[in-house]
Amino acid sequence: MEMAERLGAILRALQITEIEYSLSGGGDSGETTLERVTYSGDPLAHDLPDIPIFISDRGEIRHLPELLENIVADAPEGDWVNNEGGYGTVYIRPFEDEEGLTIECDISYREDGDYGDDDEDEFVDDDPIDGEDDGPLALAVEVLVGEVAP
Repeated sequence: MEMAERLGAILRALQITEIEYSLSGGGDSGETTLERVTYSGDPLAHDLPDIPIFISDRGEIRHLPELLENIVADAPEGDWVNNEGGYGTVYIRPFEDEEGLTIECDISYREDGDYGDDDEDEFVDDDPIDGEDDGPLALAVEVLVGEVAP
């Protein structure tokens, strides 16, 4: 049984009808965030149960939230994490396909290098040039923090 089939069967047994994740990528990192878990007959959001699913070949116990997060991170087409800076939502619906999971991605990609306000990341050197007079205010600050003896 493949992982998607196994997870689909487990989510159906738990009566989970939909799981929503948000994705936010850019630069060299990406983040998946669990937003909502909906159970059959109960429209209020719930947490995803932290249950063990299987033991890996190296003896590690793999849990439901971790495995779903990995599937969600791999679901969008394209590299949403690095450089393209993708963002959006991924939905998992276990009851739409009886043998696996239906995964729907609503992802947008930023233009290369367009990650918001680039001005915030620019380096600004406010240190005075050697030999430049710092003035009385700078001297007072240095005295207060102990960098210059009074």
